This record gives sequence, structure tokens and C-alpha cells, in this order.
Amino acid sequence: MSGDATLGFRGEPVPCTPATLQLLSCAPILGSVLGAALDLRLFDHLAAGPLDAQELAARAGISGEGARRLLTALVALGLVEQEVGPRFRNGPLAAAVLTSDGEDSLVPFLQHQRRHVDSLFAHLGAAVRSGQSQFEHWPFVDPARHAGEAYTELARHPDEYALLMRAMDIASRGVGGLIAEQVDFTGVRRLVDLGGGGGQVAIELAQAVPHLSIELVDTPPARAYAAERIARAGLTGRIRCTVADLREDLGGTLEPADALLLSGVIGDFVAEERARILSRAVSLLRPGGLLLVSETLFHPERRGPLLPALLSLFMLLSTGGDNFTPEEMEGMLRTAGLSDIRLFFNGARGMRDLAVGRRPVPASEG
Repeated sequence: MSGDATLGFRGEPVPCTPATLQLLSCAPILGSVLGAALDLRLFDHLAAGPLDAQELAARAGISGEGARRLLTALVALGLVEQEVGPRFRNGPLAAAVLTSDGEDSLVPFLQHQRRHVDSLFAHLGAAVRSGQSQFEHWPFVDPARHAGEAYTELARHPDEYALLMRAMDIASRGVGGLIAEQVDFTGVRRLVDLGGGGGQVAIELAQAVPHLSIELVDTPPARAYAAERIARAGLTGRIRCTVADLREDLGGTLEPADALLLSGVIGDFVAEERARILSRAVSLLRPGGLLLVSETLFHPERRGPLLPALLSLFMLLSTGGDNFTPEEMEGMLRTAGLSDIRLFFNGARGMRDLAVGRRPVPASEG
């Protein structure tokens, strides 16, 4: 019945069967169950020890009947375990990633998903019909007074922007370490992280490459958030934060770099602006310098996997950007003036892919 169709996301593909389609149709419901538990901080309340439904209701300020029914659903999902009594406790997965202060917490990412992603996908049909973004439908936006650009609108709402920064740091876990593993930084002393966001990738790179000095460049709210994280990591002396707009000509602001990183950046922009960003990024490199572009790539001819396909739709809904095939990525880098282009495909490891190109050394200097 299913043929050879699969839903390839990360790691092993999931067979696409009628039962899978029924499960997918329930995804908004399942997301609402998890979202309600996070909004009510149920996993935080259960972190201190097992509670019965009435005890949990009293701590969370909710009805006993509502607590009982939501706990039943969470038990069925495998997130909560039921003991004799009945009393309830966090299951291993919830204990590891669904409490607010856990070291590996996914809570900010999941909250971002609900507020910034799911709320737009409810308007996917309108975006597909019109080809236009739908970010004015974010619950915190006044449709009559929105800023005209998704990220500009988020910056007008500090709490939402901070949530985005926390979520993007979570989504970027491991990316910097993997870049350090795949790129030879022997001759690289200074790297510019253009559009570096909350600093997760820069921090990992600094930790993995001790001789590397990094300049993180982003907007004022991102810079403030990143500077605080960098200070907590004890890396203020090695990672400098600079306020600038990556869409502008930064030749008079930044010194030439040995390497420049665009991590999860160029997919946010329409083709013309993307080309300008890449061209200006190359101009910031010294001859022989490296441009590193971290993005989630399609397979050739856009034949999956699922993750870049979903990200591409989100870009349609929000910023107007897109995701790319390996051929498209290589073509953009060559057009920007790079050579010696290498691609690293990291989807099987659950990471963004990586493209590396070199700014040629003029013949007179060779």
C-alpha cells in the first residue's frame, strides 16, 4: 500500500503509509498537548518528585480534572510515567529535555516552534496561493502596523526576539564543533561570524580551536544576547561582538579576515539580496581566505529530504528565502568569486551541511 515512499527527516527514513498519514493529521493535536504541558510548566512541577493529579493541579493552578486528562495523554505519549496511587513522574525524555533549567533543555526551541513556526503554517495555503509571506499573522503582531520584514518585526518585540535567539542556539548545538572537525584552521587566526546570532556556533568554534579569534557581527539585540552568553562561557577575550547589518557594505567597518562564517544565514534572504551578501562576504576575506556557509541542503533536484523542504516552506511564510541543492550552493559560491569549493553533507549526523570556498590569490601575489 505504501510503495517506496518515505518521510526522510534526519537519520533513518520513516515509511510513508496510510497509518503515517493519519498520525501526521494528528500532529497539531499532539503539538497542542505538548505545548499545553510546557505552558503550564507541568514537567518543571514534576521534576521535584512524583505527584498525583490533585497535587499537580494545586501547584500549577489548574483544575484537577484538566490535570488528570492531560497527564493521561502525556503518559500515552511516553513523556510521563504513572506509578501506583496513581502518582506521576517525568519519563526519561521529559526529565532530560523538557524542564526549563535542564542543561539539554529543548523548551525554548519548542516554544519558538509554537509561536513563530506553527502559527505561520496555519496560513500555508494563503502563502502558496499568493507567494507572499504571512508573518503578520504572528500572535504578537498588529497586522495594520507590522514592520515589513520578519526579523525587523521580531526585533520590535524583545521577548519574542530573545526566544528566537535561545531557540536558534539550541538548533545550532554541535554545528561549531563539527565545522572545527571538517575545516583545517591551521592558518586561520581571525574569523568573522557574520550574522552570528546568539553566539552558539562562535562559542563552539572558540572552544574547539584555541588559537582562533572571532568577531561576531549582528544586530543590537542579537549582540547584547550573544555578549552575555560569551561572557558566561569565559570567552570575552577571544570573541568580540560588533553591531552591524550584514546586508550593508562592511569594508570600512571590519578588517580583512582569514575566514568568514555564514551560519544559517543566507537561506533567510531572497536571491538578489543573498547574492549581495555573499559578494560582500567574499570582499571581507583576505586573498586565500575561506568562506564557510552552513545551511541545510536538499538532495540533487530537490528530491528531499524532508527537513529542508519544511524549512523552505517556512522561509516562504516568513522571510522570502529558500533552501538549496548542492549544485545551487556551489553555483552561488562560484558566482561570488570563490574557488576550491568543498561540500560536507551532515544530515545523517543531524547537523546542517557545510560549504567551504576559498577567495583566490591574485596571480601577482601567487
